[in-house]
Amino acid sequence: MPDTILRPAVDRLDPQVIATNEAAARLGAAPADPLSLPLAEARAAAERYHAFLNGPTPLPTDVTEVTVAGPAGPLPLRLHRPAGRGMERLPVLVYFHGGGFVVNSVDTHDRLLRLLARHSGAVVCAVRYSLAPERRFPHQHEEALAALRWVAAAGAAHGIDAGRIAVGGDSAGANLALGLALAARAPGEPRVSFGLLFYGMFAHDFDTVSHRRFGDGRYGLTTARMRWYWQQYLGSAAIPDDPRAAPLLADLHGLPPLLLLAAELDCLRDDSLRLAERLAEAGVPHRLAVHDGLPHSFATMTRLVDQAHRAVLQAADAVRRHLVDA
Repeated sequence: MPDTILRPAVDRLDPQVIATNEAAARLGAAPADPLSLPLAEARAAAERYHAFLNGPTPLPTDVTEVTVAGPAGPLPLRLHRPAGRGMERLPVLVYFHGGGFVVNSVDTHDRLLRLLARHSGAVVCAVRYSLAPERRFPHQHEEALAALRWVAAAGAAHGIDAGRIAVGGDSAGANLALGLALAARAPGEPRVSFGLLFYGMFAHDFDTVSHRRFGDGRYGLTTARMRWYWQQYLGSAAIPDDPRAAPLLADLHGLPPLLLLAAELDCLRDDSLRLAERLAEAGVPHRLAVHDGLPHSFATMTRLVDQAHRAVLQAADAVRRHLVDA
């Protein structure tokens, strides 16, 4: 597949995103800012905002809740199967939600998860990983590995084909998904065939063009908030350049094909651009699409933002092509 798709810079927010956030604010469901609220209140605000984005009527999928053994206790998973497929053996996308490792949940990403399942033809296994600062790195990385190993060892009982596994995530979840794809190269680990990465936070680095240009909050996510998220995740004793935490710094050779979706108006945009450059150097098949006029977190805006909806359907189609139609 082609290495990169870059559209001309627009630097103008999609009018539907503006309308979406104005409507949310009128309903008292504005996006959460954990720098201005106690953490519990910020988490509750994030749930309210995403409940508005998801809408009152869930898209139909067959949902199963599973609890598996994690590195330090139970690890809940939510399985979304395309509706009406019974126990037919299907490929699986192991997915990690975004939120800076601190906020959000499998509930905030409900519509996104259902869309991916419905349009990819794969089971979407959403991992309810532990949040920081209650649990810090590398705990989330270890939970991701536990989820992957469970899918490979026990997924067949839930209609999962362990020979066709993809990993995916958005923002912090994309960090976990890429780290998991890297870990899966080790002998004895389940094979990962594809990776889907929405606007990932891939390195503890704020000296980029996109942070300087978009990190002031005009389009949502701020550099200050990103610094805080990393602090919550890593803690004072963590090593910022550990490639399990910052997979941009890892040896990328031997990864499966990857689809990177970035937002033009996002302080994390350059994390995806730099990752694409490093993937090209390592000879990893990949595609990068930068969506003009969209901010960070657009993948959860699909009900109200047409361009976000199209981007997620294109992502689901890529999963289908690599896992279902291959």
